[in-house]
This record gives sequence, structure tokens and C-alpha cells, in this order.
Amino acid sequence: DTLKALQTLCAQHRKQFSIPVIGITGSNGKTIVKEWLYQLLREEKNIVRSPKSFNSQVGVPLSVWQMNSEHELALFEAGISRAGEMEKLEKIIKPTTGILTNIGQAHSENFTSLLEKTKEKLKLFADVQALIYCKDYHEIHEAVKADEELKDTQLLNWSKKTSATLLIGKITKSATDTEIQGVYNNDFLRIKIPFTDDASVENAIHCWLFMLYSGHENKEIAERMLLLSPVAMRLELKEGINNCSVINDSYNSDLGSLAIALDFLEQQ
Repeated sequence: DTLKALQTLCAQHRKQFSIPVIGITGSNGKTIVKEWLYQLLREEKNIVRSPKSFNSQVGVPLSVWQMNSEHELALFEAGISRAGEMEKLEKIIKPTTGILTNIGQAHSENFTSLLEKTKEKLKLFADVQALIYCKDYHEIHEAVKADEELKDTQLLNWSKKTSATLLIGKITKSATDTEIQGVYNNDFLRIKIPFTDDASVENAIHCWLFMLYSGHENKEIAERMLLLSPVAMRLELKEGINNCSVINDSYNSDLGSLAIALDFLEQQ
């Protein structure tokens, strides 16, 4: 079985390194969160990351195979389409910190419910020290609370509605950017991002909470957030002929992604 051989080889390769490894999964936003964390941290660390959207049973081992002794941080994304897949990816990535972006209908045909899919995705975080997620996704919060594997894990959540590690207050959109206000450790903080669509706001908050958890000063985070740039083929706005615009979202084609794309279109 060549796939099993590849996965076993790369899981063994991963064991040679003790650097922090961030594992990212969810229905949408995996690649953008990974790329934005890379943009936010590349000035201070030598980072290895999944190429493009290499998050499948083949893509994950190929991503991990890139690790070498010069790297100081790893950012790997993992995607699944059926039960039983995430345990294999967890053995290969072995993340030390986890980020669960959201849960939606993408790849739902092989799961009985959103809750079942959420539980499967959480298997990536069986051994993490900390897990970042949005408390406002009911299925995620319930599954996290019920997961025995996570009982000793530091849970870092954010919410627009209820008390959380990072409580999001006001979100103010202008023509070209969005200001996000929040409370973390009783401190009132704010950042601004050069995007106005809801998906970008959500992805940025995941990154914001990770940066705060990593010990970065908010002043420094805010400066870097202003410089975030779009990720290729992910809601990429291009100039077309005859003064028209083309939104390129080639990677995704489920209803949730279409809703995100239409929201992005409306913002233009």
C-alpha cells in the first residue's frame, strides 16, 4: 500500500523535530489562516508550511516531509472527507497547537451530522497543548466540551456573543478595511485588517488570538495585520476586460463557500 508507506515514512520523519507545530482544520478558511499566520510570523521565524492547499491524505505527508533542522515553526492544514481519515493525519502532523476554523457543509456527504463531522475533525488535536476555536459555532463548542481527549488542553476561544478568552466587541467596516475591537485578559484591544468580507474577519480573529496566545504585543500584531495580503485563488479579486471584475475562488465549490463568495461580491 503505497499511501500507507508514504504516511508511515512521513510520520517517522516528523518525530525527528521538536519545534512548535500548528495544526489547522475546519470546513473553510484553513489555507487563509495558514497563509496569514505565515505572513504575520515570517519576519521572526524560519517557517515550514503546507504548500497551497496540500491537506489531503497525500498532501499532508508531502507537507510534513519538507521539515528540516533549520525550521523553527511549522504550519500544516488538514482536511478530511470521511470518518477515519483524521487519525492518520494526526499521526503525521502531531500538532502542538490546534486551530479549528469553523464547521459547515463542505464534504458533508460522508458524515451523518455536523456534530459527527466536528468530532472527527477534533481528532487532529488529540495531543495538543492549546486549541483555538470560535465559541459561536454551537457544534464545535459542544463537541470540544464533551471530548475526553481535550480535558487537559488549554482551550482558547473567541466569541461575539458570550464570555470567551477573546471577547469580540465592535466590528466596524469602511470601504476598504475593517476595525475589530476585543477584550483579552481584561485589556481592551483593537486591530484593523485591509478586508471587509465576513470570512476574512473570522479568519483574522483566529490569527489574532493565536498571536496573543504566543505572547506578541497587540501594538505589534496590529501593525502586521494591516499588511495582510490576499491568498491566491481564495476570493482573489482580479481585473477583467471591459472594466469588469473577476472573483477567483477556484478551490471551493460547496454551498457554504458560495455564500462566502457572494458576501465578498456584495462587499465590492
